[in-house]
Amino acid sequence: MTVTRQNRHPKSSADITKFLHGAQPALVSEMLNNLPPSFFIVGAPRCGTTALSKALAGHPLIAYSKPKETHFLLEDRSAMPIEDIRRLYLERFQPDLARDSQAIGDGSVSYLYEPDAIQRAIAFDPRAKFIAAVRNPLDMLHSYHTRLLYTLDEDETDFSRAWCLQNERGMGRKIPKRCRAPQLLQYGEIAMLGSHIERLFEVAGRERCHVVVFDDFVSNPGGVYKQVLEFIGVDDDHRREFKARRSNAGVKNRWLQQFAMNPPEWIFRLIDFSDTGTLKRLKQLRKRIKRFNKARERRPPMPEHMREILIDYYHLDVDKLSALLERDVTYWLRPHPSVGNDKCV
Repeated sequence: MTVTRQNRHPKSSADITKFLHGAQPALVSEMLNNLPPSFFIVGAPRCGTTALSKALAGHPLIAYSKPKETHFLLEDRSAMPIEDIRRLYLERFQPDLARDSQAIGDGSVSYLYEPDAIQRAIAFDPRAKFIAAVRNPLDMLHSYHTRLLYTLDEDETDFSRAWCLQNERGMGRKIPKRCRAPQLLQYGEIAMLGSHIERLFEVAGRERCHVVVFDDFVSNPGGVYKQVLEFIGVDDDHRREFKARRSNAGVKNRWLQQFAMNPPEWIFRLIDFSDTGTLKRLKQLRKRIKRFNKARERRPPMPEHMREILIDYYHLDVDKLSALLERDVTYWLRPHPSVGNDKCV
């Protein structure tokens, strides 16, 4: 699946923060020819990537992107010199870059679905490494659907009906007004993790890739964190406990959520003419609105008939993933093997 962006004011939840400054130009010029290696957490969504990103961003020797998901490499900039591409990225998204940084991190989960982005990452840094997180596809999709409702990309509250709308939406019909990209609504493709991991290995090379199983991250976050540090070549800071996160959330008011997630045009015009201080205040206001408008919600269990449909749909792909990981994860599709209930480190 390829997710493209339209040439208009962007509508993603990270749009306002993209206008903030990253690394200082003078520092970038000094380090441009001696940058630390890069790593990319490329997906999949709702598999613990945000929790893992927050853990890694807290390491004093890792410069992690702000916002977490830059989606910078979705755009083809091959006409630009590679040094200019690196400079643009660092000055826009890497405010914590320092002379003693041992790695540069990015958490754009869209890259798992876009092989060209993986190739651009390798062109950006020939030493680049890739981290992918995987999860029981049934649990992943249930959580993913809830998240799309929160971000206003989805307006069908019943997951079973949303699943059945995929064909129509693939033909451009019944797309929610606020959906950023119709491809986000192709649930079947989104959770085809075996196929996506297989392609990641083919494009990047198995030796560049590390796969985190969500179950392991829930049960042993410190151990998974240590393994990731070893993979990206960063000194261990010996942290092993991380704050628990429960990521399922609803909204109190859809109008407020629309204002925070997809701001009106006048907000973007204000951004275009704002200084750094104004941008910072806008970002803080947006955070307060999102925090105030968040509602605790308990997601209803998936109906048994829907579980049976998904088990039949994904069993070959889970077999493929087991072979790729050299680890049996087919237990995911046995009766009710859910792990973590979306509570992650």
